Formats: sequence, structure tokens, C-alpha cells
Amino acid sequence: MAAKKCPMCGHETLVGMSGEYQFETPASIPGGAIRVLDATWDHCESCGEDILSNALETAINRERYRRLGLLSPDEIREVRERTGLSAVAMSHLLGVGEKTYTRWENGRSLQTTASDTLIRLIDRNAEMFAFVDAEREAGREELVGRYFDDLGQLKGGGQRALAAHGADMSTEACDAVRRCLQTIRREKGG
Repeated sequence: MAAKKCPMCGHETLVGMSGEYQFETPASIPGGAIRVLDATWDHCESCGEDILSNALETAINRERYRRLGLLSPDEIREVRERTGLSAVAMSHLLGVGEKTYTRWENGRSLQTTASDTLIRLIDRNAEMFAFVDAEREAGREELVGRYFDDLGQLKGGGQRALAAHGADMSTEACDAVRRCLQTIRREKGG
């Protein structure tokens, strides 16, 4: 097979290789070199550059994420899809830029361990993150106060009124909601 032109040096010394590929990892990735069996890639005999196939890059990246204990790009996307969020909404919830989050999902950049932890927590309890996010909203205290003030008019004065949606609630749940709303009302001075 004739050699191809190397995109790095321009010489026609790029040859196809197959077998075990060894990728030397930086010190930040534990476990030493990553070895991929039955790999294919191109190697330039002039400049020594290796041009990796998509399959080889995927295998190396999969192992890199595993060694770092991070969610893979596919796993990040699956979490977002399970929560029903758009990429923009997920980025806002995580407190990162939209482009940064998109790079994580596309595998163009690694998320930090802290961001990875937040993504895992969102997967386990998205409602809590929505609650925390709502606490940051300007005017939240006023909205909660209006809700509490209007509750009796909107839903009546019965125990289920505190749910504001008419569904049956246990006495314990009603009491817990009532105490929470009363605490919020006291804190806002009402």
C-alpha cells in the first residue's frame, strides 16, 4: 500500500498501522499508559506523528473518563434527557456557560470533578436543584408571601388547601407544609 501525505509535515510518509496502540497519558490521568488492542491508526515515518482513527480516539477517551471517575459525554447527555432539561437549562442549573456544558456533552472537554458531582446529584434529585435554583430568584420572598396570603381564597381553609393543588395529603404532610410556610412568612415579616 502506498504511503499517504501527512497532514502535519506534508511528506508522503503516512502509513497505516494496526495492532496494540499505546497512549502515554499526562500525569493528571492515573494508571499509566492506555493500551488499546486491535487498534488502527496512521503513522508518519517522517515526523513521527500518529493520526488516530475515530474508533481509537473513542476507546482512549472512554478509558480516560473511567480512570478519572467522570461521567462520559453520553452519560452526561442521558442525565440531561432523563431530567427533561435542555442543554441551556442544564448549563444554567450547573452554573456554567452554555458552550462549556455543550463541550462536555460532545466530549470536546472534560468536566471538573465538582461539576461531575453536581450532574450526578441532579440525576438523583433534580427537584432539590430546582428548589435551590428557585431560592436564587429575585422576588422569591414576595411570591411565596402572596402564595401564602392567597391560599385561603384560592383553595379554601381546609387541610388540603395547603397543597394548593387539591390532591389528598396526609395530616403529617399538611402540618409540615403549614410549618414551613409559617416560618417563611415570619422570616419575611408577615
